[in-house]
Amino acid sequence: MSTTTTERKFVTIDVNNPSYNVGMLLDAVMAKLGVKNDAALSRELGVSPTNVSNIRNLKVALSAAMMIRIHDVADMSITTIRSFLIGPTR
Repeated sequence: MSTTTTERKFVTIDVNNPSYNVGMLLDAVMAKLGVKNDAALSRELGVSPTNVSNIRNLKVALSAAMMIRIHDVADMSITTIRSFLIGPTR
């Protein structure tokens, strides 16, 4: 009996890293949904405009729940969403 193991890499997201660009993520979600501003985006995502503003301005982190909400509403893969948040792996 042979077993195959898959090595998993866990990456810590550092908001001070220049590769972290949640603003570009929100802009991509807005384009995908065809909305023009953060207020309209917040309505599509079912969150308050303050929540979207705080995420864009790095006052709060993008939560796993928000990533799933973006995945569900905008039909973006989690991998695509994460690609905006972490730089390329070495």
